Amino acid sequence: MSDFVQTLDAMIAERKKMTSPLYQLIMSGNATQRLLQNFVMHRWPIKNFWTRNILGIASRIDDYDLRISLVENIYEEETGRLTDSRRHLLSFVDFGNAVGVTMDDIKSAPLLPETQAVVDHNVGVCNNTSVHFTAGVASVLLLMEGQPPIVSPNKRSMLDVMRDIYQLPPSGYDYFVHHASSTEADNHVSELEDEHASVARELLRRYAATPELQDQCIRMLARALDLRHAHFDAMLTRFYEPGEAPFRYQEAAA
Repeated sequence: MSDFVQTLDAMIAERKKMTSPLYQLIMSGNATQRLLQNFVMHRWPIKNFWTRNILGIASRIDDYDLRISLVENIYEEETGRLTDSRRHLLSFVDFGNAVGVTMDDIKSAPLLPETQAVVDHNVGVCNNTSVHFTAGVASVLLLMEGQPPIVSPNKRSMLDVMRDIYQLPPSGYDYFVHHASSTEADNHVSELEDEHASVARELLRRYAATPELQDQCIRMLARALDLRHAHFDAMLTRFYEPGEAPFRYQEAAA
């Protein structure tokens, strides 16, 4: 069983976010304003479904301790009260505001086919009761929370890059305090997400108890990785022009 979970972790590590040209560009400090704006607009629909996806998993877990861990995850995401912050999705919108998009812009943006495909996959494996919930644990919960650190080649975290290179104000980089904020010395994206990833691994060890369920987890994670990277590639292809100047908050606000 441990080999099965290790297989999932290895799959995620092999295609971690920093293998994507989109994240490599953002972490280099050379992303343009248009790219960052569209990054927010096209990542938001997936993040907007996050707690509903986890609710779909949590509702089918009979073990109280594991279920309450997911409920706490949802509560923190929706309120920010466990970390004395605010709703995480709104912090992501604050990031959008800092790069020049409003909530109205975000809500009115047409979904890319690649974005819709990720949303459809996540809903299908987390909220469809005809699919065993461990498929959602592997290909949504573990994929999101078990992501290796997002660190630039010069060892800067996403928080460092947003604060120091793109020069965002505190409200603009607050989202990255709790997401994608660890350094390369850590094995996880953030302390909060590392805790959630541990719960995901325990759920898989406990409930993906047959070869058939384990095979489904592996297949659904492979599919999720393909869809996620297609989504990343679509944003880079459609919304990045190398001739445009890299974004700097102070210059845009001037």
